[in-house]
Amino acid sequence: MSNVLELRNGSVKRIIFYEVADQQNIAIWGGESALEALKWYRNSPNGSKIYVQEWLTDEEDAKQVSSQIEITPIVLSTIANCMDRWV
Repeated sequence: MSNVLELRNGSVKRIIFYEVADQQNIAIWGGESALEALKWYRNSPNGSKIYVQEWLTDEEDAKQVSSQIEITPIVLSTIANCMDRWV
């Protein structure tokens, strides 16, 4: 069963990992901060994208538990919807 995760001793930490990549899908930045991801995206070349994925980690190992999901359209539409509030 490849969909089963083993959780040991309650020391497993869930990490939401963000990544900004350029048009060639080469990572420019990666980390746990959504705010930093937005800052890096804002200063990245045109055509860059933002991705998110979930990991579980303990002191020794990390395991990816979700596929990488592109969230660029969601981020851009949220920014566009918020522009009305700032104008």
